[in-house]
Amino acid sequence: MVGILPPSDPSPPSPTIAFFGATGGCALAALVATLEAGHHARALARTPQKLLDLLQKRGLSPQRTDSNLVIVQGNAKDPEAVTKTLRSDSGTVVDKIIFGIGGTPKLLPNPLKPILDDPLVCQTSISTILTSLSSLFSQNPIPSNDEQPQPRPLLTAISTTGMSPKRDIPLAMIPLYHWALPIPHADKKIMEELIEKAKTEGVIRDFVIVKASFLTDGKRLGLGKVRVGWEGGEAEGCGPAVGYTIGREDVGGFIFEEVIERVKEVYLGKKVTVTY
Repeated sequence: MVGILPPSDPSPPSPTIAFFGATGGCALAALVATLEAGHHARALARTPQKLLDLLQKRGLSPQRTDSNLVIVQGNAKDPEAVTKTLRSDSGTVVDKIIFGIGGTPKLLPNPLKPILDDPLVCQTSISTILTSLSSLFSQNPIPSNDEQPQPRPLLTAISTTGMSPKRDIPLAMIPLYHWALPIPHADKKIMEELIEKAKTEGVIRDFVIVKASFLTDGKRLGLGKVRVGWEGGEAEGCGPAVGYTIGREDVGGFIFEEVIERVKEVYLGKKVTVTY
């Protein structure tokens, strides 16, 4: 006799994560881990084939990218492209946003005083994203599957050390950071302020600002090698973790494990420093 199993409760839908700046090292590492774990992702890319080639080099099969990744062609200053990235095919807004956009240094006669190809890229890009989010929710209220208002997304942004009121870089690196990086630091600082304001205004439900020390290439060492500190929010926190460098792969791994795969509550609304 064949038994009839009772209907099971439908499993919750898989979260969808939007990536901005996914061709960069940190965000790319987080995207690879996200796809390998079977999550759905949407990524904005000026050249989609470049992103596909990078993912293939990381060992992701075309079948995996075809089934779990939607690439929107465009840049983060284009509201239409940004909106397409933030809104899934089902019509709902993504659950989480990973922002890894940064400027590209321009070669100058003085390598110790670089400038960026776009010195305002972080603040203008995050402003476009936040404005698009606000429009999606205010002009076209989007219900979730159970007809309840959809929660705002959690925003994670990759920032840098060297501009906190509390010292978060070794003393030996202070002259280099202050001499060589005032332009990107000013851009990142405004980006952070816009994100904090967006939480206050209810555009996002919360944020995690990941402040990485000097970025290096190389294989992932794992979370066991990463030191973490944080500040901000209502609690004082443990203070920044002070160190010289951290690998891009480990920054991406930290974001995946502590924000995407699971959300470590203590980091919400905080500026989190990561270093070796």
